[in-house]
Amino acid sequence: MRPKENIEKTIKKFNIDVNPEKDHEIFDELRQAQARSKQSKSGISQIDLWRIIMKSKITKFATAAVFVVAVAILSMTFLDKAVTPAYAIEQTIEAMRSIKSIHAFTTDWDDSQGETWVQINPETGQEEYHYSDQGNLLIVATPQATYFYDKDKNLVRIQKEYTPASSVSISKFFEELPKWVQEHDGKYEFYTQFDENLQKRIIIVHVVLPVMEKEFYVRIDPQTKLPINIEAITSKSGQGVKSVDRVEYNISIPEGIFKFEIPEGAKVIYQ
Repeated sequence: MRPKENIEKTIKKFNIDVNPEKDHEIFDELRQAQARSKQSKSGISQIDLWRIIMKSKITKFATAAVFVVAVAILSMTFLDKAVTPAYAIEQTIEAMRSIKSIHAFTTDWDDSQGETWVQINPETGQEEYHYSDQGNLLIVATPQATYFYDKDKNLVRIQKEYTPASSVSISKFFEELPKWVQEHDGKYEFYTQFDENLQKRIIIVHVVLPVMEKEFYVRIDPQTKLPINIEAITSKSGQGVKSVDRVEYNISIPEGIFKFEIPEGAKVIYQ
């Protein structure tokens, strides 16, 4: 099946009234952009294609439909940097949907070492429990409440709701990536690189967000299609740890790790 037919098939899955003539105009616009890219050295990037779709005057799809179509296009349009033809971004999206738990080891900008546990609801794919012990701060989040414990001050802040570990969900990272990059006027690219530690070629996702002054790399295992680690090059304060050094998936979560007990003598603040 040709790429155009793949995209048309994706659109038809949605119950949306779309003018067939306009469909062909959109496809023609994309093909023309790709043709122009072949004449240049750098080629067309994924974020350029996203902008073509979003800025097109004839685009009348619902936001969800536009997103799915864009992901389908991005899956077939990688930069010419020796990316393995067998890899497509939806493979990582699908692999992440099979994850029930995540165990990660992290390093912050002050070089403090941390550990994170995440439990994911298998029905929704959303994170519902989170534990993070990083430097002076311990966070335990449940569907009922989130506890922030400042060890030095022996202070506990409590929010009566689940507070996500970050603005971008770990389990939904690759599903949200195209829209997230678009909203922050950023860009990203895919290529492969030989990893000395693993002694094999791995897939690299390089993301740059100038508005947020943020740049980072995600390394992907070509066999499992899952992230191996994440390294931030630049980031503003409060935008996350410096690196996720190692990630383990679908392993047993220690019993009672999401049960937080107020330390003796701690000051408690409800927010």
